[in-house]
Amino acid sequence: MSPLVVRGFLNLRTLIIENCESMEEVITEEEHQGEEMTNEPLFPLLEKLILHKLPKLGHFFLTKHALKFPFLKLVIIFECPKMKTFVQQRVYTGTASLISVNNDDEVNAMFNFKVSCPSLEYLHISEAESISAICSHQLPTAYFSKLQTLKVQDCSKLRNLMSPTVARGLLNLQVLQIKHCESMEEVIPKGEGIMTLFPHLEELELSRLPKLGHFFLAECTLEFPFLIKVEINDCPEMKTFVQQGVMWVQRVSKV
Repeated sequence: MSPLVVRGFLNLRTLIIENCESMEEVITEEEHQGEEMTNEPLFPLLEKLILHKLPKLGHFFLTKHALKFPFLKLVIIFECPKMKTFVQQRVYTGTASLISVNNDDEVNAMFNFKVSCPSLEYLHISEAESISAICSHQLPTAYFSKLQTLKVQDCSKLRNLMSPTVARGLLNLQVLQIKHCESMEEVIPKGEGIMTLFPHLEELELSRLPKLGHFFLAECTLEFPFLIKVEINDCPEMKTFVQQGVMWVQRVSKV
């Protein structure tokens, strides 16, 4: 649909788009019809978004504005192999326009500073073969502060999950699953200082990660006080979980 029509969807709570072979973007570019989007929220009451089997989808929306989904709790992106970022930035210079090529675009981060989902609780990304990071390293610490479940699988170019700064803000994460990401060498890039990473994590699964050498490279001791289930399967290059070791505050009941 066009941005003009989108403005009327004030009560939309669930948006599911599946099996649309030719769809390249969900919302058409805002300037195509001389329309100008404001900074008002897009789908202000949206709670659930599912994008499934959209082989040509490159992004959700191409815009020069930052978008906020204040009530969005669940996002599932499945079998969208060409999707490089959720919101793509367009920069206007006089009468000309161009797609931004900042650091976020260079690393093909799914989430960047152009989109905000402060209520997001469940995120599942699968077969997004064009992304190399889940989110930009420049995002604030509290970006995913309410996220409880994060599942990532079959993302062949994904090198790591997120920066230590963003990871430090996942205070409510309970379930983390990473499966079949051929290029992932570490889950969290190197960080410094003593920290509690994912303090409420209960379940961790790492499966079919052929290049994974470690979970986290850090000069610190990590604590997982609520971790009760760990599954590490088919990670042939993994030599150690954390370089400096892990202090298990509570016993793991199932491995």
